Amino acid sequence: MSTKQKFTDYLLEKYADDFKLATQHEFLKQSGEGSINSEVLKEWLKQDYLFAYEGGIKYTAALLSKINLSPSSSAIRPFPASDLVPILGWSATNLLRETDWFLSVASQHGLEVFDDKPRERDMNKYGLLGEYSPITRGYIDYLQVIGALGSIEEGMMVLWASEKIYNSAWIYAKTFSHLNNSSNETQKALIKFCDNWTTPEFTEFVERCENAMNKFDIELGSEVAERCEKAFKTILWYEQRFWPSVESK
Repeated sequence: MSTKQKFTDYLLEKYADDFKLATQHEFLKQSGEGSINSEVLKEWLKQDYLFAYEGGIKYTAALLSKINLSPSSSAIRPFPASDLVPILGWSATNLLRETDWFLSVASQHGLEVFDDKPRERDMNKYGLLGEYSPITRGYIDYLQVIGALGSIEEGMMVLWASEKIYNSAWIYAKTFSHLNNSSNETQKALIKFCDNWTTPEFTEFVERCENAMNKFDIELGSEVAERCEKAFKTILWYEQRFWPSVESK
């Protein structure tokens, strides 16, 4: 008797090439080895911060509102509340901690993301979008659409896919960390960033999201499967473009 393939495995296999593009970018390689230009890094840090702080925290709250928390006759809450409430609670708390830590580490190493004078200049960097790059603004808007109109299955697909890509990307970057000799402040900051985004705790969180996603027992060919697959492809598209363009070294 064959074992049913997990829905997440199906997506990772079907879109393996696109997943690789999203997680093995030249920016990540140079970040891992410590050779990335500090100005390029600062701009990426700003966009990542804006995405996480404005998009991520509100998104987890939107997903929490989709979960049925009606009292049950059973003492044990059934799925999805039993799995998703702890996952989303951890996600929101970690995003708050992460964004504060993010700015603190950047500042410690001369990578101030929101200097007042440069920020005045950058407010019009992207025209009518202000500080937000078109990709960042579009990605945040997509989260808001899924948070407002998507199903809980689509919502968790977006969360798992984005976190899976982020974690895998920095694991890839860290494979080059032996080339980082910490000779300047940017390199010292990059070591901290790589370590933070590849911790066992974060990897475990991604696995919890994946396990919860597969508990929905989504059938291939169903309407919910098609919607979730579309969400997965959309996240791949945004993640591939979220990394800055850099020259190969």
